[in-house]
Amino acid sequence: MAALDLSEREQARTRDARYRDRRVDERIEINIPGGCLNYQGSKYPCLIVDVSLSGCCVRTKSTFLPGNLANVEIELPLLGMMLHMVGTTQWLTRSNLIGIRFFHANSRSKNQLAGLLTGLVDQSAVEDVRAAVVEAARLGRTALDVELPECWMHDPKPAPLAAKAEEAPAPASAAPPTNQKAWRSKDGSISDQSDKWPAVIRFLKDSSHQKGVIVDLSPEGCSVHISGTFAASIHLRVEVDFQMRGLPFLLAGVTEDVYDKHTIDIRFLDMSYRKKQELAELIAELREEADRQSKAASGS
Repeated sequence: MAALDLSEREQARTRDARYRDRRVDERIEINIPGGCLNYQGSKYPCLIVDVSLSGCCVRTKSTFLPGNLANVEIELPLLGMMLHMVGTTQWLTRSNLIGIRFFHANSRSKNQLAGLLTGLVDQSAVEDVRAAVVEAARLGRTALDVELPECWMHDPKPAPLAAKAEEAPAPASAAPPTNQKAWRSKDGSISDQSDKWPAVIRFLKDSSHQKGVIVDLSPEGCSVHISGTFAASIHLRVEVDFQMRGLPFLLAGVTEDVYDKHTIDIRFLDMSYRKKQELAELIAELREEADRQSKAASGS
């Protein structure tokens, strides 16, 4: 009877600890083996029970002795990659369950982890997530410590969203316009028709969506060239979903103008300070790269 009471108390304690964690970020139940908790030179193989932006819960095969607030490294096998995160233990149970809170060096690390976790909740997004991680690694823009299979770095695929956008190209007469909106040129937009920046526009009114590519980007908005046609009116509330340099963005906006039914101007709305900073940093990086390419071309 005492053993039964102890088990019930232990289960209640576990539920209570994990409930407190869920109040920070929603956790994704995965139960994936092959993880490892590293502490002061010792390795504890573990099962990854769940994971979120702020931390994870693991179950070790052998007893982990250190108590709360012990700094550890955790190896997480996710989507065919091995992610290394540093964190601190928040709670432990007698059944070898351990709650870990991640340390994020900057907002970019947290954003890239958010993009990676997208593949855990949406199987249709797995290939897009992998492609974004590979692109960030190739460009040296990875804020996360992640090991990729060697073959991924030599294979230009997967990039299904970009491929789908090119499968049904718009007619030549519907090429993106050269003139840009005044509200966008004030801060200097990034516009390069040779680049393909896949995007999805979601229309909040009827939950429909259009796939295309971003051809112009600024802190205030963007232009998206869609593969189909846009017959609706302007001033519609939308969300623009895209990834650049391994960073995921989901930004609210409103349609401002439409060029020959294929290119839509969107003005961003309701953007948080953090998102504004991340977008500004991204645009600065793109602008620097464009300047370098321009100088290299003029020098040759």
